[in-house]
Amino acid sequence: MGGAVTLAASPYLARISRTVADRDDSSWWVGATPTRRRLAITAVIAVVLGAGAGYAAGWSAALPAFLAFAVFATPLVLVDAEIHRLPDRLVLPAAVCALGLLAVAAAVRGDWPALGRAAAGGAIVFAVFFLVALASPASMGYGDVKLAGVIAIYLGWLGWAHVFYGIFAGFVLGAVVAMVMLTSRRASMKSAIALGPALIAGALLVAAVH
Repeated sequence: MGGAVTLAASPYLARISRTVADRDDSSWWVGATPTRRRLAITAVIAVVLGAGAGYAAGWSAALPAFLAFAVFATPLVLVDAEIHRLPDRLVLPAAVCALGLLAVAAAVRGDWPALGRAAAGGAIVFAVFFLVALASPASMGYGDVKLAGVIAIYLGWLGWAHVFYGIFAGFVLGAVVAMVMLTSRRASMKSAIALGPALIAGALLVAAVH
């Protein structure tokens, strides 16, 4: 079901992925006509993320929150892979949706400690990433900092171990991608490599196997 929901949204997500990073486009949310190739790539990403998010949440009150993450994450993966940016226009609403929808889930389940853990996990990871970006701006962008905070909200909902292993898995996947690109000579030691897609994939992988 998660894959079906995100697949249905993928044509629109493909449209806004072309315009969301344009700071001068005030009507970015309308999007632009995507190519067939972009539609296909977006659909594949959406289905994978949606299925992973659905499997992670299961048939629980948290399912809408996790599916919302997959919807926001789909264009973020595309944009970050292409131009190495994670626009606030997507990341900040994703954070609001995460806390809002998980608050609803906490109310339904009567599980307020899980919501508190989610908020604390997000705040802690955001702070750690912020300090890393502050100390070494060349190694991490502030978009990665904010995205990591959003991801940690979801991982924190599941448990503290998920926060650690989910973020760690993102770095491991990022390192693997970097090694493959270096080996295939598609990148050099000075090339910027998008961290966002690896963080998203690592988090969903850990969340889905919890």
